[in-house]
Amino acid sequence: MEKIRKHIRNLIFVLMVAVLSFACTIELLQMQIVDVDYYQGQITDTYDTEQSVQAARGQIFTKDGVLLNTNELVYKVTIQKAFFESETENDVLYKTLKILQNNNEEWIDTLPITKTVPYEFTGDDDEIDYLREKLELGVYATAENCMNALYEKYKISDVYGQEFRRYIAGVRYEMLIKDFSYQNRYMMAEDIKKQTVIELKEQNFMLKGVDIVEEPMRTYVGGSFVPHVVGKIGAISPEEYEELKDEGYALNDTTGKWGIESAAESILRGKNGIRTITRDANGVVISDEITTKVQAGNSVRLTIDYDFQNDVQAILENHIKWLHYNNDPNRGNKVDAGGVVVLDAKTGAVLAMANAPNYNIDDYLELISNPVEPNPTYNRCIYGLYRPGSAFKTVTAAASLISGIATADTTVYCGGIYTYYSDYRPGCIMGFVGNVNVKTALRHSCNIYFYDMARRTGIDYLATVAGWFGVGQDLNLEIGGSTGHMSTPEYLEELGQTWTPGATIQAGIGQMETTVTPLHLATIALTLANDGVRYRPYLIDAVMDYNGEKVVKETEPIVDYKIDADVSIFRAIREGMIMVADDVQWPMGSGKYQLKDLPYGVAIKTGTPQVTENTFNSTILGYYPAEDPQICFGIVLEKGEFSRLMIRNIIESYFYDNYQPITNEKGDIILPWGGKSTNTPGRPARGEAVSG
Repeated sequence: MEKIRKHIRNLIFVLMVAVLSFACTIELLQMQIVDVDYYQGQITDTYDTEQSVQAARGQIFTKDGVLLNTNELVYKVTIQKAFFESETENDVLYKTLKILQNNNEEWIDTLPITKTVPYEFTGDDDEIDYLREKLELGVYATAENCMNALYEKYKISDVYGQEFRRYIAGVRYEMLIKDFSYQNRYMMAEDIKKQTVIELKEQNFMLKGVDIVEEPMRTYVGGSFVPHVVGKIGAISPEEYEELKDEGYALNDTTGKWGIESAAESILRGKNGIRTITRDANGVVISDEITTKVQAGNSVRLTIDYDFQNDVQAILENHIKWLHYNNDPNRGNKVDAGGVVVLDAKTGAVLAMANAPNYNIDDYLELISNPVEPNPTYNRCIYGLYRPGSAFKTVTAAASLISGIATADTTVYCGGIYTYYSDYRPGCIMGFVGNVNVKTALRHSCNIYFYDMARRTGIDYLATVAGWFGVGQDLNLEIGGSTGHMSTPEYLEELGQTWTPGATIQAGIGQMETTVTPLHLATIALTLANDGVRYRPYLIDAVMDYNGEKVVKETEPIVDYKIDADVSIFRAIREGMIMVADDVQWPMGSGKYQLKDLPYGVAIKTGTPQVTENTFNSTILGYYPAEDPQICFGIVLEKGEFSRLMIRNIIESYFYDNYQPITNEKGDIILPWGGKSTNTPGRPARGEAVSG
C-alpha cells in the first residue's frame, strides 16, 4: 500500500511539473512572440528626434540668364542638444566663443543690450518688450535686471569674466528665442574660415554638442543690380513664425524679407530634409542619419534683361550728373533722386526698373543702421508717390473723348486765362494759344483746354476713367507697391481739406492730391499704347528648375482692365503725343538732339508738377514705336528737369544696344545723351508698323 501511495505522489508531482512547464512555455511564447515589441522597448527604451535639414534655396536669374544670387557652401557652427551635456554647457560655450573671437569671427547675438557695463538697452521698444517677456520680467525691468536674470537662469558664473559672461548670455538668449531643443539645433555662426574649423575640430573632445556643418548660405552676386527688385532673406521673426509654423517653418529658419525673395518665397524655398537622431534611455546617441532627403527649391527668371537694365540705370544716373554739371538753379540742378520703369507694351512685363540713388545689396544692413537722405534702399519706382502733372492730361483727354462731351475736333479757346469762374482764374503755362483741339492741346500742354474738359466731365467720371488706367489702383506687381491716389472730394475730406470747383480743374492737369508712382505712369502709357487694354505689370518671366536649365512654368500676360471705347479715341491722343515728341530738341532751336529723326514715331507726354512754391518734379510717360508700340515708359525726377532727354537713350539702348554719355576730359557728364546715331535711312510714314 505504501508503494502505491508513493507512485501516486510521484505521478502528481510529475503532472504538476508538466503543467508548470507548459504554463511557463506559454508565457515565454507570449513574451517572445506576441509581446516582443513591448518587452524590447522595456529593455532598450530609445527616443527618436527629428530635425529639419535645410534645402538649397532657388536662385534668381535675369531674362538673359545672368545669375543674381545663389547658395555658397560655407562652414557653420551649430550646437546639437542631443550631444550638449548640461554639466558643461557654459564651459563649452565659453571655449567655442573664445576660438571664434581669436579668429576674428562673428557670431549671432541679437540680445538688445550693450556688451559692456553699465548695461543699457540697444534695441527698439518691441525688441526690449520681447526680451522682458521671454525672461518673464515686468515692464519696468532695466537692462541690468535682464542681464542678471539671464545670468541666474543659466547659471553663468562670473568666473568667465564680464566680457565672456555677456557673450554667453547672448548665446543663451539666442537659444531661448530660437527654441533650441532636440528638434531644433542652434546655429551660432556661419561662413567661418577654414582655420577656425580646424581649431574647433581639434578641440572637439572638449566641445560636446558643437558641430561643424557645411551648408548653403545665400549670397548676392548681383551687387547693385536691381537690389530693390531682387530683395534679401533674413531670420524669421516671431510674428512670421506664428503665421508660417504650420507650413513647416522653424524658429531658426530664414524667409524672404522683400522683393522677389519674399514674393517668390514658396517657389524658392524648396523642401527641407529630415535628420533622425535616436537616443537610448540614458540619452546616449545610438544613431544619427538623414531619413528624408532635401529637395532644392525652384529658381526664378526675371523679365529684366541684364544689359538693358544696366543701361537704363546709367541713363538715369548720368542725367542727374549732367543736371548737376549744368548747374542751372532754375532747371533742376537740385535733383537728387528719381525712378524709371520700362514695360513691354505687348505683355506688361517689366523690362527695366531703375532707382536713383541706387545701392549695393551687401550694404543694406549698414544703410538701415545708418540711414542717409535720399534713402537709396527706397524703391521709388513702386512706392514713391508723385503728382503726375501734365502727364495726366492724357487721362483727362481720354475721359472727355470716351464720355462723348468732346470729339477729336472739339476746340477750346485759350486766351491765356481760364475765365469760367469769376473768383478763380488760373492761367495757361503756354500763355495765349488760341483755338486748340485735343491733339494741339496735348502738343502745347494747354492748361485751359484740360481745365475745361475736366470741368465738363466732372470729377466723379474723371476719377472713374483714371481708375481704368490704374490711377489709385493696386497694380498687382509681385513685389507690391503703392496704390497712389486720385484727387476726389472724398479723399480730400480724409485729408481734412475742402473740395472746391477749382479743385476739379486742377485735378484735370495732374495737380491737387493726385499721386502716382513711375510704374503707374508706365501703366498709363501701356493702356494708351494698347487702345485701352491695361495689362498687369509683372517681374517673374518663368519658374525654372534649380539650375535654371528647364522651364517649369511661364508667366502668361494678364489683362486687368479693358476700356470699352473706340480705337479712334486712343489714336487721336497718340497723334497729340507724337506732336509733343516731334517738338523735342536740345539745345532749344538747334535741332541737334531730336526724337523726330528716330526711325519711327515716339509718343510722349511730359509734366512739371509743382511740389512746393519753388520746387518742381519732372515727369514723363510714353511709348515707342508710336505706330506699333513695343516698349512703354514712366519717369519721375525729384526736383529735376528735362526727363524727355532720357527717352532717346532708352529707345536706342533697347532697340539698337547703343548708349554712351558724352563726357569731358575730367569725366564730367557734359551731355546726357550720346552714342552713335542709328543712321537708319528714311523714316516710315505715320501709321506704318514696325517690320520684323
